[in-house]
Amino acid sequence: MIIVNSPIMQDKIIEILEAVKEPTFEFVKKDGIKVYFNTSLEDKEEACAIAKKEIKKDPIASAIMFTVKSEEYI
Repeated sequence: MIIVNSPIMQDKIIEILEAVKEPTFEFVKKDGIKVYFNTSLEDKEEACAIAKKEIKKDPIASAIMFTVKSEEYI
């Protein structure tokens, strides 16, 4: 599981990550500023890097402040 911390545009982040084909990201829940995703990738650090890259590629989402962490760091 990975966690995206963002106080704004959470629905946009969910839309971006669920559109990724490989690895897959599946929205689990929102809890305050945290958005939780399951991923098909076993290496959670790599999944975090891919998620961050995919979010930054979007012209609208690239301007927001966010962090992506694996559950090991929470």
